[in-house]
Amino acid sequence: MKKVFLVIFPVLFLFSCIKEDNFPSVETISSGSMWNLQIGSSHADVYAQLQKLGEKKDFNAVEVINQPTFPNLYELQNRLDLYYGISLEDPSSVYPNRVIIRSWKDTISSISEGGALPEEISKWPHNAGDDIAIHRGEHASELYNKLLNIYQTTAYGNYIIRLSAKALGKPFDSNMANHDQWHFDFSTDVNAGRQGMSSVMLYFKNGKLNKIRHEYNEADVYN
Repeated sequence: MKKVFLVIFPVLFLFSCIKEDNFPSVETISSGSMWNLQIGSSHADVYAQLQKLGEKKDFNAVEVINQPTFPNLYELQNRLDLYYGISLEDPSSVYPNRVIIRSWKDTISSISEGGALPEEISKWPHNAGDDIAIHRGEHASELYNKLLNIYQTTAYGNYIIRLSAKALGKPFDSNMANHDQWHFDFSTDVNAGRQGMSSVMLYFKNGKLNKIRHEYNEADVYN
């Protein structure tokens, strides 16, 4: 299974804490290319390049930095299934209160609810009927209509919506061109028991890829 790197849905890497003198190493380029990512390419072209790079480097998501939160569902109707999930957040709560819905291979793979450490649940909302509630294992295409019912018939209508990472296996979302910073990660096996980790920032300017920053680290991995 390919690795999914999501910012709002953290992934734990079991690296050692031993610092190596030569790591991390940082490389920044503003001309030419890195891997198959070509400086000067449009957002849409970079996305296509990332899809090919993801196949080669075994990653399948890109984070679009500083995406806005959305107060309602309507402008997300045709976008929800392009992302790996959403976070629904209560803006009136003093303490973090959110519901995280993840999808994988067009299926709602997990639902969790709570604050800093949300607990996994099988359906949400708990007290909603099965015809309204979102269930783990449902087809992801049901998500929009289910959320629409929840917003209209329950007390959760004030929750704001945050998109997670963009699924590279899905078509380009034209709204990505409104954001000039993208991020992705991937790992590589250096040798037995040692792994390399690449963290990559893409910077766009005037609609074109302007700069690539690649930070690379290595560490021992314990199973």
